[in-house]
Amino acid sequence: MARQDPLLPNALIVARREYRDRTRSPLFVASTIVLMILAIGVAMTPITMSYLDRGRQTGVAVVADDAELSARAVGILDSVLNAPPPDVDLATWQPPFKIAAADADDAEGRLLDRRVDGILIVERLANGQLSAVYRTIGVPDAARTQLVSIAAFGLGVLDWSARLPPGAFAEPFQTPQFDIQPLGAPSGDDGAPIDTRELASRTFLGTVFIVLMFISILIYGMWVATGVATEKSSRVMELMISAASPRQLVLGKVAGIGGAGLTQYLAVALPALVVLAFQDRLALAILGPGGVSGVPTGALTPTLLLAYGVFFFLGFTLFAFVYAAVGSYVSRPDDLQTLSLPLSLIAMTGYLVALPILLSGGGGSLSRLASLIPPFSPFAMLARVMTGTVPAWELALSLVLLVAFVVVVAMGAIRIYAAGVLLYGQRTGIRAFVSAARRANS
Repeated sequence: MARQDPLLPNALIVARREYRDRTRSPLFVASTIVLMILAIGVAMTPITMSYLDRGRQTGVAVVADDAELSARAVGILDSVLNAPPPDVDLATWQPPFKIAAADADDAEGRLLDRRVDGILIVERLANGQLSAVYRTIGVPDAARTQLVSIAAFGLGVLDWSARLPPGAFAEPFQTPQFDIQPLGAPSGDDGAPIDTRELASRTFLGTVFIVLMFISILIYGMWVATGVATEKSSRVMELMISAASPRQLVLGKVAGIGGAGLTQYLAVALPALVVLAFQDRLALAILGPGGVSGVPTGALTPTLLLAYGVFFFLGFTLFAFVYAAVGSYVSRPDDLQTLSLPLSLIAMTGYLVALPILLSGGGGSLSRLASLIPPFSPFAMLARVMTGTVPAWELALSLVLLVAFVVVVAMGAIRIYAAGVLLYGQRTGIRAFVSAARRANS
C-alpha cells in the first residue's frame, strides 16, 4: 500500500503536480505581472521622489553664536547654494534653497514640525576655527548634505580672510569642522553612528526585504492551506490518501506550492533587485548629472542576499507546514479565514518586531531575544544582519534553533494532516482533533 512506497518518489510526484497546476493558471500569470510592475515601482521610488522633489525649495535655518557670523553665513550659503546655472531664465528660475537666520529654539521647533529641512549650527571655537553642524530629521539627502558642506568650507575661508588685519597672514587658515547629526538615526553595535549613506542603504533594503518576506509568507502559506482545504472538500483527498502517505502528501504539497511561489517571487524580485543594483545609473539618466537617487544601494552585497535567501526559505517552510495543518483541519475553504488569523498575527508580530530593529541599529536585549526565538527569528535576525554586524555565535544559534523548530513543526503538521484530512461532516473540536492526531500513524 501507500506506506510501503518510498518517500521521495511519491512526494516528488505530488510536488510536480502542484507546481504544474499553480504555474499554468491564468490567475498566476496575471498576478505575477501585476506584482512585477508593483515591485519595480517600489524599487524606483527613491528616483521618483527625487524627480518630484527637484522643484521644491529646501529650507535651511542658520543658527550662529553672534549676529555678524549669522549674517555672513546666510549670505555665503545663499551665494553658494543658490547660484543660478548657466543659460537659465532668471525671471522664471526658482532658487533651490530657502535660507534664513533663526535662533536655536525656534530653529529646533521648525525642524521638528518639518517647516524646514535642516539646521546649520555655526560656532566659532576658542582657537578661531569654525564648527558647522548640519541637523536633519532622519537620514539626510546626500546631494544636499554635500552642497551644505561645500558652503560651510567657503564660509570658513571667507570668515578667516575677513578677520585678518590688512596685508597680514599671521593667523593660519584652519579647515572648518563639518558634522552631520540626523535626529533619530540609529547607531551601530559599537555605539558609533553609522555613515549616513550606509545607514540609508541598510534601512531601505532591510525594510524592503522584511516586507517582502512578510507578504510572501502570508500569500504562499495561504496557497498551501487553500490547496489542502479544496482537495478535502472535493473528496479528492480520499483518493490521494490511498495512493500516498500523509507525509508524502504534505512534503510534496509544501514543495510544489512553495516552488510555484518561489517562481513567482523570483519573477517579481529579480527585476526589482536589478533596478536597485543600477539605481545610480538610472538616476543619472533620469535626473541628469546633478540628480541623485535619494537612497544609495551600497549595502546590496552577496552576503546580505544570501542571508535573506536562507531566512526567507526557513521562514516560509516553517509557516507552510503550519498552513498545511490548518488546511486539513477545516471542511470548507471558506472556514480558512478564521483559522488563518492567528497565523497572520504571528507573522505580523515578527514583522513589527523587525521594524524597530531596523530603526535602532539592531541593538537592545529585546531584539537579540527575538532574533533567537522562532517563529520571530526569520524577521528579527534578518533585520539585525541588515543593520549591523551580528556575532557569529548568535547567527549560528539562531539558525540551529530555527532549523530544529522547523523539523519539530513539520513532524507535528504531518500528524495533524493525517488526522484532519479524513475528518468530514462534523464540527471538529480541539480536543477531538488532538486525540485523532495522536492516533494517526504518519
